[in-house]
Amino acid sequence: MGTMGIFKHIVKKQKEALSHLLQGKRQRVDSAIPLGLKINSIVKIDGTKFIINEGKLKVLPPGPGTHTVVAAGKYTLASMSNYKLYLQSTMDKEDESIIQIVVDNTELISLAYYKVIDEIFPANEDEWGVWLNEGTGLIGYRDFIIEGELVYNRTVGSPAQDYIEPLEFTETVALDPYGETGMKIDCLSMRYARDVGINEYIVVTMEEVKDETGETTGAGVTIMAGIELSEPEIELT
Repeated sequence: MGTMGIFKHIVKKQKEALSHLLQGKRQRVDSAIPLGLKINSIVKIDGTKFIINEGKLKVLPPGPGTHTVVAAGKYTLASMSNYKLYLQSTMDKEDESIIQIVVDNTELISLAYYKVIDEIFPANEDEWGVWLNEGTGLIGYRDFIIEGELVYNRTVGSPAQDYIEPLEFTETVALDPYGETGMKIDCLSMRYARDVGINEYIVVTMEEVKDETGETTGAGVTIMAGIELSEPEIELT
């Protein structure tokens, strides 16, 4: 994504999104998100799991206080609806995180908390190939290694397969409740996990960001770390 990650894209467009909010009430695009979460919702995340597993996890705990939903994304994968809520701490705008919700029809399949731990912006075809080459690319390889020693295993496909093709989807992100301002993100992605008493996940995704006109505004690789949460661990305030 050039020199800009997804949260920086969101911040850049927040003023534009606010201007649309002042144009009058329209039909909301975020009304189907589970747990009553919506753009501009204020949430508090229970940090107990992070305290219990302190020192074991790569993902950092949520900051203190509450968090604001500044954008909402949606995509469909294997017929399931995936919602991503982009959060900023109300106490520290640099503290950014993501809640991801997967729903099959009306059944809640999973609820997880993520933080971006790295963003890579390949400069040429060879650098892109490290991530995307068929058969050897890191996105789709059987395991993913962090800091040279933390090994996460791919959660889909057979462990006997060295490589499988990344999951492909397009995420539509709304920056205001009425979808007047937003972006689309073409993604190639794979999820990995390791057991540290609880499952910790790594999601590695090639993201190509496009504006409302379909023009590409940047591309890069995002690495997120996260854990699963239960519904009571997310409080809507």
